[in-house]
Amino acid sequence: MSMKTHLFLRSGKQILLLMSLLLAALSDVASHDKTQPKAENFPVASIPDTELRTFHSTIMNQEMNIYVKLPVSYFTDPQKIYQALYITDANRTFPMVANMVSLFEVPAITEPEIIVIGIGYKIKDMGDWAAWRTRDLTPTNVPSVDAGWAKMLSGLTGRQYEVRTGGAGIFLDFIIKEVFPFVESNYRVSSTNRGIGGYSYGGLFSLYVLFKQPGLFNIYYAGSPAIGHDKGVLFNYEKEYAFSHKDLNAKLFMSTGGSEDSLMVSNMKKMAILLQSRNYTGLTVETHVFPDETHQSCIPSSIMRALTVLYKR
Repeated sequence: MSMKTHLFLRSGKQILLLMSLLLAALSDVASHDKTQPKAENFPVASIPDTELRTFHSTIMNQEMNIYVKLPVSYFTDPQKIYQALYITDANRTFPMVANMVSLFEVPAITEPEIIVIGIGYKIKDMGDWAAWRTRDLTPTNVPSVDAGWAKMLSGLTGRQYEVRTGGAGIFLDFIIKEVFPFVESNYRVSSTNRGIGGYSYGGLFSLYVLFKQPGLFNIYYAGSPAIGHDKGVLFNYEKEYAFSHKDLNAKLFMSTGGSEDSLMVSNMKKMAILLQSRNYTGLTVETHVFPDETHQSCIPSSIMRALTVLYKR
């Protein structure tokens, strides 16, 4: 087998693993639609202390959802300013993160209390979420990935999808110019002590922000980050940053599952070793590999460990 063929197969395997997470999501939705009574027959289950805000984004040119989990003390301590943790993929991960954060509020409050801001989409189904998060969380366009996602999503949902990777720059612009002003004008959050987190493509996006706009956040979570995207372009971004910087004021936690593709694990370890070798002033890096966990099963373990590491839970 030639080296070129080997790399192609490894890259394809990693893409299939990333797709498997979305296959599970779409299967859940399809199963629910077939077997459950109509939702309007029952009360809607809600998450305490949460809000859903929707607004039209000029930059994204679509309706966007902002999910908010407020601390239990938010209305009883009206002078308090809170740290904000911004998370991507909120259509799927916000309920999980919000409930995990609430575990540290009752019966006793664990400091620091944080406001969770989930960034998501107004969707018809999870196919929309899959297509748009692939667009927004990847920094470069890879046509073969576009074709793979479009074919898979169209086959699963019966709808035609156009998927185009490479929108991370626009998505980051949306966060800076529209999400930050909206959140900081409506909620008592710090504008200088922010965190960002995401899983899979979301982890890739967190690291992209770290190298492209490091001053926006000081806490970074990258769960099973898709560092292999576009032949490891993320390493190029780190190299460009290192060429002109000696400091990187950030606290970073990365993780993978031990049963994920070996390239996913090795890329995370490679990135951690590289960052530590730079001796950036102000940077701390912690990683963890969860034994026997897959790309899907590792999500809750990874998020809880991130909260523990990054916020000293």
